[in-house]
Amino acid sequence: MIVSDASPLINLAKAGKLHLLKDLFGKVLIEEEVKLETIDRGKDEGAQDAELIENALNEGWIVVHRIKNTKIIQGIHQGESNSILLARKHNCIILIDEEDGREVAKAMGLEVKGTLYILKKSVEKGIISKQESIQALNEMMMDGFRISARIYAKFLEGLEIKYHS
Repeated sequence: MIVSDASPLINLAKAGKLHLLKDLFGKVLIEEEVKLETIDRGKDEGAQDAELIENALNEGWIVVHRIKNTKIIQGIHQGESNSILLARKHNCIILIDEEDGREVAKAMGLEVKGTLYILKKSVEKGIISKQESIQALNEMMMDGFRISARIYAKFLEGLEIKYHS
């Protein structure tokens, strides 16, 4: 089991790799605010990824949990804040990509991972190939997922692939 914030769900769904979360963790918990952001608002905008996330919810491997005592954590969105509180409640890993949210989660003692971890772990477990993970990452980047050249190179190194320009 793992808790996910919105961006890993959206990015993986857009790249056709949302299933990796189910393959790696079985169950994914999301907070109500993350559901609103990824599914409800996404569907209002006609985002195809919203339907994929909703399908996973309907299949039962993405599960919505509502945090009753939400707190506003300065500098991060409500969905990130609620996701952090949910991960703390269940004492599990949190998937979060935004740097400020990651720092807050780490400061609260949580184990923090992101979308790139999911791609790398999926290669290690033999669920997808190295090439599929790179292709998925490239698709995410073309769709607005932002990472630095340094992080991209580090990801390739982690897959034991050297980048030559």
